[in-house]
Amino acid sequence: MIGRRFAFTVPFVAGKQRHRLDRRHARMYTPNETIRNEAAIRDAALGAMREAYPKLEGLLFPFRVPVAVRIDVYEPLPVSRPKRVTSEPNTFKPDADNIAKLVMDGMNGAVWGDDSQVAEVHVVKWPRRRGIEPHMDIQVYRGWADPAEEKK
Repeated sequence: MIGRRFAFTVPFVAGKQRHRLDRRHARMYTPNETIRNEAAIRDAALGAMREAYPKLEGLLFPFRVPVAVRIDVYEPLPVSRPKRVTSEPNTFKPDADNIAKLVMDGMNGAVWGDDSQVAEVHVVKWPRRRGIEPHMDIQVYRGWADPAEEKK
């Protein structure tokens, strides 16, 4: 179990959207775009996990195993920026916490039992640059462990 890790890329940058209210039926619902993005993340994660661990059956990180997630976000510079500007800090939407929520909810029940197992989350929104496609590089690995457990 110690040292299990895998990585994958999704070809979009998105955050989890707020639940919406259907006033006609007085119920809350999740927007379709969020459902599609979570499914794309889940499919990419399962594909990368199966490639890294072909004999694995079930969850890579069963319940009570701490998990760490690193998300590197890359977005292009808008065409409207002057040509002399080659990069700028990525202080725009989506928010880092909403990106983390989308990714963790997408892998919930597929990679780990529950997202309460995620002990570390690192979201890095790299500066927006020209000539790149929007994407997120996601790494999943075992989180914090007691040094006494590591020796076993």
